[in-house]
Amino acid sequence: MDPEERPLSDNFYAWAKAAYEHLGFGFATGALGRQVENVHLRIGAPRELETAIYRDNPVKYHRDLGAYISPRDLQQLVIRSIEAESIRDEYGIPFRIFYGISDNARKFWSIANARQAIGYAPEDDSEVRFASGIAEILAGGPVPPRPYPPDPGDPGNPARPGRHLSS
Repeated sequence: MDPEERPLSDNFYAWAKAAYEHLGFGFATGALGRQVENVHLRIGAPRELETAIYRDNPVKYHRDLGAYISPRDLQQLVIRSIEAESIRDEYGIPFRIFYGISDNARKFWSIANARQAIGYAPEDDSEVRFASGIAEILAGGPVPPRPYPPDPGDPGNPARPGRHLSS
């Protein structure tokens, strides 16, 4: 998913995140007074992925491997966002949304705009960091398929509104 795609939410946490992004854009354009530069980070999974937690849920493990961000990469993303010479987009608006994930082999969110705009160069990959857990949990084959049609309430359902912001 690209940061410019409109997020959909199914809970108040995700709704608030999207609302703050929209409010930030209003301030960045100057429509609500003077232009205020702002960067919004959609942080994925900023935690250790403990194998025991995922043993019975390989689908969630697969998802969290894609969304993982290491402390080192998170620190770099925040510092580069703050210290960037300019965060203006192609229209001159000082507003950016970046996904906060490492350079994971299983990533499903794009970090291309953070690489281009602020020189974000993540150094870590969950595939390397959690290789032993991957071998233990996912070595038996691919992630089990989801039932079709998927359960609308399943947090892993790719068609579920808000799937991108509710984790």
